[in-house]
Order: sequence, then C-alpha cells, then structure tokens
Amino acid sequence: MASEGHMSSEARDIWQSSKQEYLGKVSKTKEGSSLVTWSLDQLLEQRVGHVNPHIRQAACIWLLSLIKDSSQNLELQAKMEVIQEAFIGLLSENDELTQDIASKGLGLVYEKCSQEQKDGLVSILVNSLMTGKRSTRKLTESSKVFEEGSIGSTPEGKTMSTYKELCSIATDLSQPDLIYKFMNLANHNSMWNSKKGMAFGFSSIAAQAGQQLAPYLPKIVPRLYRYQFDPNPKIQSAMNSIWTTLVQDNKSMVDTYLKEIIEDLLKNLTGNQWRVRESSCLAVSDVLRGRQLDSVITFLPSLWETCLRVLDDIKETVRKAADSACKTLSKVSIKLCDVNNGKIGEAAIEMMLPCLLKSGIQSSVSEVRSIALHTVVEISHHAGSLLKPHIPILVTALLESVSELEPQTLNYLSVRVSNHADDAEKLDAARISASRSTPMMETVNKCVQYVDGTVLPELIPRVTDLIRNSVGLGTKACGAMFIMSLTSQCPQDLGPFAGKLLSALLTGLSDKSAAVRKIYGTTIGHIVKVAKDSSVEKVIKRLHSWYFEKEDANVRKSCAVTLHAIGQYNPDIMKRHLSLAMPLAFIAMHEKEEANQLDDKLSLWEEIWLDATPGTEAGIKLYLPELITISRLALTSQSWSMKAQGAQSMKAIADKLGSKLKPPHLNEVLVSLVDGLSGRTWNGKDSLLRALSSVCTASKSSLEEQESKSESDNNRSNRIISIDEIKQAVLKECQKEKLTYKLEAVTCLSKICEVYHLNCFDELSDAVYPVLEKKPSLSDEDLNRETLYALQESSITALGKAWPMDENAQDKHCDKYSTVLARTMKSTWKIQVAGLVAAQNFVKRLSILQPEHVPYNQDKANTVIQTLLKSMKDCISNSKYLSIRKEALTLIDIIVSKFSAIGAIDLIEDVTFEDLRTMLDGAARDTNPELQDKAVMLRKVLGDRQIAIDEDEVITDEDGNENTQMEIVKEDIQDIQ
Repeated sequence: MASEGHMSSEARDIWQSSKQEYLGKVSKTKEGSSLVTWSLDQLLEQRVGHVNPHIRQAACIWLLSLIKDSSQNLELQAKMEVIQEAFIGLLSENDELTQDIASKGLGLVYEKCSQEQKDGLVSILVNSLMTGKRSTRKLTESSKVFEEGSIGSTPEGKTMSTYKELCSIATDLSQPDLIYKFMNLANHNSMWNSKKGMAFGFSSIAAQAGQQLAPYLPKIVPRLYRYQFDPNPKIQSAMNSIWTTLVQDNKSMVDTYLKEIIEDLLKNLTGNQWRVRESSCLAVSDVLRGRQLDSVITFLPSLWETCLRVLDDIKETVRKAADSACKTLSKVSIKLCDVNNGKIGEAAIEMMLPCLLKSGIQSSVSEVRSIALHTVVEISHHAGSLLKPHIPILVTALLESVSELEPQTLNYLSVRVSNHADDAEKLDAARISASRSTPMMETVNKCVQYVDGTVLPELIPRVTDLIRNSVGLGTKACGAMFIMSLTSQCPQDLGPFAGKLLSALLTGLSDKSAAVRKIYGTTIGHIVKVAKDSSVEKVIKRLHSWYFEKEDANVRKSCAVTLHAIGQYNPDIMKRHLSLAMPLAFIAMHEKEEANQLDDKLSLWEEIWLDATPGTEAGIKLYLPELITISRLALTSQSWSMKAQGAQSMKAIADKLGSKLKPPHLNEVLVSLVDGLSGRTWNGKDSLLRALSSVCTASKSSLEEQESKSESDNNRSNRIISIDEIKQAVLKECQKEKLTYKLEAVTCLSKICEVYHLNCFDELSDAVYPVLEKKPSLSDEDLNRETLYALQESSITALGKAWPMDENAQDKHCDKYSTVLARTMKSTWKIQVAGLVAAQNFVKRLSILQPEHVPYNQDKANTVIQTLLKSMKDCISNSKYLSIRKEALTLIDIIVSKFSAIGAIDLIEDVTFEDLRTMLDGAARDTNPELQDKAVMLRKVLGDRQIAIDEDEVITDEDGNENTQMEIVKEDIQDIQ
C-alpha cells in the first residue's frame, strides 16, 4: 500500500466501491511504478541479505505483500526471478515464521510465473530439498550462529549463540581450532533448517505443480519417505506435510517407488550422519509392513546385512532404531520362509540364510548374534523340508555358534579348574549338558529329520572338519551328538561315510577335555553300526597301538570308553572282533594302581572283559593264544609300566588256569619272563618275579612234564626253559642291591625251591646272610628301616624253605644256619615268627635227627638243639604276641617229637632236657588254653629225670637275682606241687 500510494486498492472508500471498481478507475502513474521499483530494490538488495534476522524477516513480509497486492506491476513482473531467489534464500532461516512466509511467497510467485519459470522453480526447490544447500551469508560479530540455549551456556552463565561469543570461548580454552568445529556444527544445523524451509516452500507449490514434479518423483519420493522419520519433530512434521500434499494414495505410491525407496535406505543406513541412519532404520521398519512378499524378497539380504551393521552403531538411539528394523526384518523373513510359500519360500531361504549365518551368527556383537540366531531358529521351525538343500551350511554354522555364544565366564572357570581333573570334568560335563538345550542344538536336531543321501556328501566333510579342528567344547560335543543322531536317522546312507567319521572322531580321543573324549568314544560306539568290518578292525587296532605307544592315562581311558561303547551299543559288532578287543581289555585290567590310574578306568576295563566273556577263567581259555601274545608284546615294550603290566597279566593267567596251562603256551610265558629278568633293575620289575613264581608253582606238573619231554627230544629246535635255568635267573636277581627288589627275588626263589625241592641254599645264603647281619642306621638315607626288616623276614623265611635235604649240604651249613636262626629270636616280632617257622622246617629236615643218625650224632644234635633252645627262652615267655609263643611251642613239639618217635628221649643232654622242661612248665601256665594243653601234653611226653647238679653253682635270673642251683630246684618242685 505504501509503495503504490493512491494506486493501491487500500486507498479506496471501502463503503462506496469495490476493489475491482477502484482499480479500474485509477490510472497507473510513473510515480507509483517508481515507488514500487524503489521498494523492490531496497528489499532485494539491502534488506533480504541483512545480517539482522529481524530485518530479513520484515523484508520477507514486505515481499509477500508486494507479490500479493502488486503482482500486475511491470517492474515486479520483470524481477520475478530475483524475488523467487530471495524467497528461496529465506526458506533456510532458523525462524519458522520467516520460513512460513517465504513458502507462501513462493506459492504466489509460482502462480504468477510463466511456464518456463515454474519449471525452473520446481527444479531449484527439488535440488535444495535433496541436498540442503543454501546461499552463503557473510558473518559478523553479531551474527547468530545458533539459537540461544541450543548448545548450552558458559560456566559464567553467558550464552553461546553469536559468532563473537563462539570465538571468545575458543580463545579462552586455548583451542583456536574449536571454532571450526562450532561452524561445522552450525552448518549441519543450517542444512537441516534449509531442508525444513524447502519443505515449507515445496508444500506450497506441490499441489499446483503436479505435472512439473512428475519427472522428479523417483528422486523426491525416496527422500521424502525417509525424511518423514527424521528424529527432529519439526523436520518430520514439515516432511509429512509435503508427503500428504504430494501423495494421494500412500500405499500405491510406496509400491510404485518401492525399489527406489529401499535403494535410498540401503545407501543411507550407513551414512555419516546419525540422524540419517536413525531415520533410515525407522523407515525400513515402516516400508516392510504390509508389502507383498515377492516385492521385497530381493532386498532382504542387503537389508539384513546393513541393518545388522547399524545394530552396533555408536549412538544409542540409532541402535534402538536398528533393533526395531531388525525385528521387522525378522518377522518378514520368517513369514517369507514358511513352507507353505513354495517357490517364494525356497528362494527366500536361499538368499537369507547365508547372510544371517555369515553376518549375524558369526558376529562378535551379542545383539547381532541374538537377533540373527532367533531368526534362524524360527525359520527352521517354519521352513520344514525347504531347509534340506541348506542343511550343510546351516548345521555347521549352528554348531560353531554353540561355543561362540557360550558365556565367557565358563571359559574362565574352565581355565581355573584345569589343574583339578575331577572338577574340570564335572564342569565340562555341565557345559555340554547346557549346550544340548540351546536353541542352536534344538534347531540342529530339527534338521536331522531332513538329512538323507543327497545331503550327506556335502554335510559330512563340513562336520568332520568341524569336529577335527574346532576349539570350542560345545561345538565338539554337539557335533558328536549330531553324528550319533545321524546313525539312527539314515544308517544306510551314512555307511559310505563311516570311515571318514571314525577317522575324525579318533583324533578327538586325545582331546584335553575328559568330557569330549568320552562323548567322542561314545559316538564311535554308535557309528560302528554302519561301518564296514574292516573299518571297525582298524579302529580297534588303532586303540591297541595307542594303548601301547602312549603312556597317557587320558588316552588309555578314552580307549576304554570307546571299546565299552562299542560293546554296549553294538554288541553284535563287538562279538565279531572279540579276538582283537579282549586281549587289550585283559592286559589293561592289570594296570597297576600305583601308576596313577583312575579307579573308574580300571573297573571299566574289567566291565568290558566281563561283559564279553562267560567268566575270567573261561575267557582266558578262549583267548589264551591272543592273551599270551599281547602279554609277551608288553614285556618287550620300552615302557617299564607296560612290562610290569604284561607280567601281571601272565600271573593272572597262571593263577586262573593253574595246571591247565600247558605247553607250548607255558614255555612261551616262561621264556618271556626269564628274558625280561635280564638287565638292570627298574620300577615294577618285581612284577616279573611274582609272575614267575605264580607260573612255576601253579604249573608244576606241566613244567616237569615239559622238561622231561625236552630231555628226551634231542632234535628240538625251540628253546625250552628248564627249572634250573629259572633258578639261576632268580638267583642272579637276588644279588641286586635294591632292597625292595631283592625282597621279591628272595621270596620268589624260596617258593620255587620249596615246590621243586631244589638245592639252592648255598647261593641263597650267600645272598641273604649279609642282609640278615645288616642293621638300619640313621646316617644311611637309602636304607629304610621297615624295608630292611621286611627283607630280613623274607630272607629267613626263604632260608627255611630252601633248607636242603642233602646230608652233605646240611653238614656244611648246619652250625652257621642254627646260629643265624638263634639270632633272629632277638629281632622284631615278625622276624621272630619267621625265624621260629624256619627253625621248624630246619629241625624237620635235619638229617642228624633222623632215627638212623641220632645215636651217631648225639653230641652235635644236642649242640644244635641247645643253641635254638637258649634263644627261644624269651619267645616262649613273650606275653605280648601269641603268635610267637605258639610257634615257639610248635618248635618244641617238633624237637620232642623227633626224639620221642625213636625212643631217644634219654639221649637228650641234661642241660637241654632241663631247658625243655623249664620252657614247657612256663607254657603250661600260659593264658591261652590251647597252648596250656599242648604244653602239659609235651611235658608228659618228656617225662622226669634226675639231673645231677652243682648245688653251689650261682645262676642269675632275668630280674638280676642270684640263686644257687639247689634253691632253683626247690622252687621248681614247689611250683609243680
């Protein structure tokens, strides 16, 4: 009005004329036109670009008024393009009022423009809307970069909005570069304000520019669709208004430009700006709802891969939006992969499974793995038989994820208890049990029903590689369980692959985890059902070689578990290979407990043996050649424990069969044992001596028969072991320095000599006399007191059993041996008992006490008997140990019986007779009734005798009291009365 003066319609009398009548009456003057021109120039050149936002806002209002009321002005028409640019520039203002006025101004300009100008205006608006570019404006000190309070305030409470204030803050912080960051932030804010402003302008002309916008729709629609989900509510509202104005049918428009929309979203899901990523995720959630299945199927793999990446975004709001998008994708994917969708479902599975397995389940981000795993599990529930072509990839990925998704605390606990075998095994068993109930394993179990001969060629190599090379406990165990399931699902189809599976599972028997070794062994027990006999034979031979070659208790236990599983789950298969399996089980039964073996392992081997044989003795008879062969193999091993084990198995054979152990097996056993004795002493070598003793004593008749046949057969080519050769070999071992080993050697020799009546007293006495004379010393660290006493006990027992029957040999050793026996009566109680027993055997075999020799050897016999009786006085009166008194009385019984049997009691010297009578009188007062009765009986047999004594001879008793012989006799008479 001010610019047009009296030419303005506002100058009329509104009560007398209308606007049109008044404008028709007045004439256009140069003054009015020049005033409009001046106003336009002032507004466009000075006010629209002013640094003061209030002036720019006022200029915008003035321009809107001029366009509205003076659109017919020629000067205004001529500057229409300049006015358009001014309005476009004002659309990027921070002030919403200015943006709204500018958008209305653009609408009026669009109405007044020519067709060419309309096309240009639409192009400019579209470009600005897409890019957010705006015209640059010079900054001054007072230029407001941010709205007050939008980025906070200084510690002093000052605002941070103008360019001058921002520069001051950067200077105070001594960070000049901070101003550039502020300006970059301001530019970002300005760009989105520009987009919002363009949205205002665009909405004002969108309804009128339908034809001109048509070529730009492929570009506009995807952007507008995404901008509707911008985190800024103002921008979101502005974009919604454009969308509402531009789009009449929302569903139809989205369906038409679905490809362009999704491509735009895929591009911006990983954009640099967080608000773009967030809006893209929200748009993905919206665009997939209600769409036709076949229209989105091709985009799902790319959307999955990109959304899973955004799920690990640095900004929380973006992650939440991505989570929402992934959940929508999951629902759509599950629906697409349903078995009822036929070809579409098949295609969907083929495209999505690789993406979910590679980018989802194998991801290191827990949220990504969780949503991917949930989707895969649900797809497997709905896909049914459509999973069949993808089972190799799916099962392998799921088995790998079992370990990857396991809580890290379990791995930590596993490391902590690794030094405690029992605790580690319990923990591993609990982990495997938990793995069985995971969603991954449930999905794998669902896949088993669709496995057949068409799937196995690709599946088996993947699974074998997994169980062979995987490091995860859960993956190994679940892989083995999956194979067990296959043996029931498709046994016929699995047969050709059994060899590869067995080979892979065998490698796992040496795994560090006891639980894994156990489940691998159990799996082998199942899979032999579909394997060839040659493959099963190879497995048992491999177990055999491992048992002998590896001295690892864990590996040996794995061998036991495997054989036990074969026998438990496939007894018919085991029966066909008993000749291979039973020898191994038998020798493993005899592994020494002191070799740090586990009790359950030993019982497991025994269970294998007992389950497959009718009984121990019957089993030994059935597999005797194989048992002897494997025992001989063990004796030739480089391992000491294995040598000892072989010897123990031979001892068990001899103990069970006894005299039924006949040649040639008997000779094979003896040859192996005798040959094994040669060489140095090693831990466990005493087992060979015990085995040799058992074989010789149990198979006496067979051995003597064998020796007699060998003597008559002069043309024999095989080596035949004789009794004498065995004796010499054991005698050689008796010379060894190690006390514990020497103890076993002496014991072995004594048993053999006693059974076969061999004369080896010369050699044995030379070996054991030094031991019997030896006393433990505190300075001798290598000498154990208990070991020495045990060796002395064994030595005296051996001497007693080995006391020869030969008269010449007795004459040679009688005096010294009787002295040695007498000395043993002063040692420990066990040695006393052994000495008394040996003395009994000595007296029984003593040739000078035979009826035909006594009259001619009276003096010598009395000397020997007197030597023994003197040492026995303390034994017969020993009040602590009944066994000592009992054996002492038995020795007296033998002595008295020897003389009484030939009626030679009178030949006993008076001193010897008196000693016997005194000891029997003391035994008659024993607290044990049996000993009392026996003593009284022997006293009667001995009878009475008048003994000439020296009345004045002084004798000192045990208590140190001195009495004459006459006084002692009187006391004895009183005791008897």
